Amino acid sequence: MTTMVALVGEQPIPNLLPARYLKPERVVLVHTKHTEDQTRRLRNLLSDTETQPLKIEDAYNIASIRDKIQQEMMSSGGDFLFNLTGGTKTMVLAAYDLARQFRSPFLYLQTEGRRGRDQQSVLYRYYWQDDTATLEDRIVLDQDPIRLDDYLWAHFDGYEENSSSKEKGGELEKAVYDALRGCVDEIKRGVRPAGLKEQVEIDLVIRCGNQVGFIEVKSGGSGSGKHAVDQLTTAAARELTGTYAARFLVTGETRDEQYKAIAGALNISVIELVDWHGGLRKLSDGDVQRLRQRIAERLPCRS
Repeated sequence: MTTMVALVGEQPIPNLLPARYLKPERVVLVHTKHTEDQTRRLRNLLSDTETQPLKIEDAYNIASIRDKIQQEMMSSGGDFLFNLTGGTKTMVLAAYDLARQFRSPFLYLQTEGRRGRDQQSVLYRYYWQDDTATLEDRIVLDQDPIRLDDYLWAHFDGYEENSSSKEKGGELEKAVYDALRGCVDEIKRGVRPAGLKEQVEIDLVIRCGNQVGFIEVKSGGSGSGKHAVDQLTTAAARELTGTYAARFLVTGETRDEQYKAIAGALNISVIELVDWHGGLRKLSDGDVQRLRQRIAERLPCRS
């Protein structure tokens, strides 16, 4: 039996992707009190795999962490594969030392790098040559082991979807939805994440490969831009939806440079649809091209 030892941090996707892709018989989820929610959600998403939570009481005591993981290894036996992508740095050091002692291979998932159409999820697998960690394989996760539903359930305790918004700007939202369906792998409309006191609704959530984008759509109006930024910085904050989430504000109104600078500082891409005006039911060909091109700058979308 192969057991994957996965260190759970605030970002669940680096644990979910390798487990879904490699399909070990068992996964030990090493976590702290601060990542109990992430661990619970991961166990639900890995329901086809035997999972074992392993709680670390002191996430900054290397010796204690090492002993706790080693006890689990000795009691269960078999072959071990370590995923060192998550957890605290001290958890990584302890797990790395155990991998070296037992000559167990280990993994690291690349979570940063190229953006846009060429972006890839890459899993690096290492083996031991004496006491030296040596790169054995560079695995491109070119399949889609997660879907949009998985991504949302990994970060929230559920969500609701409303595809028939009657709010002002609903026509533009529907037009953007229709324009994106042909170039993204998945799209959901009117997503309201659970656990945010029903205060946040994301107009559109998209998936391209293993990357996700959150989109707010505003047709214009006083204060609409600030509201959109507030929505995005709340629901798509790094702590809530991870480093894999790109953020976009699609607007039917030209924004001033100061506003766009603020959005840029928050890593929100502003996409202006210059041909849009009230009464239209679909985007112009030029706006469709602009929209898709800007999305593809951040996510690996289809042409």
